[in-house]
Amino acid sequence: MSDSIYAPPVADVTAPAGNAPRYYIVAPFKFVLLSVLTFSLYFVYWFYMNWRLIKIDDNNDTWPPARGFFYIFFTHSLFTDVQQSFDKQARQWDWQPGLLATLFVIVTIVGNVIGLFVPYEIYPLLSSISPIASTLIPTFLLLPAQRAINAASEDDDGSSNSRLTMGNWMWMVLGGVFWLLILTGTYAMIVEPTLQ
Repeated sequence: MSDSIYAPPVADVTAPAGNAPRYYIVAPFKFVLLSVLTFSLYFVYWFYMNWRLIKIDDNNDTWPPARGFFYIFFTHSLFTDVQQSFDKQARQWDWQPGLLATLFVIVTIVGNVIGLFVPYEIYPLLSSISPIASTLIPTFLLLPAQRAINAASEDDDGSSNSRLTMGNWMWMVLGGVFWLLILTGTYAMIVEPTLQ
């Protein structure tokens, strides 16, 4: 700042540090509801939001939409970043980020391969169960990561993002209709052969 009385006033326009969380906090029950009822489409948004907040915090040139859409390629790096936050805070958190990320990526890829390449006509039951398994298993593999993210953000129960919004309800109702159709079709497929 200049001591001259003729100098124009100068305002500090830098953003205050430390107020915004580094990661996307979500209450565990909300995370599970949205992940399951949207058939894992929520993962795209979840990864996008995490990378967006990291980009803001680091002030770097990463592109969060790509990291959200192609999330299987960035799962390990996100989990590593969360672990590094615990290390910087000198805190211990009981989770295995490398193992969880690897299992999540493998299960996601296998589920997609089965969904795309296993013919319904030859393996109808496997084709029907695959979308259910490829939604539930990855969701519960990501849940420990969400708990770790909440803890690293000092909001262990995710209370700052526990309320379901109107948009959340719309996605869950739409996904619920698809779940109903899939479960009805799977049930009919199991019961029908026993009736003949």
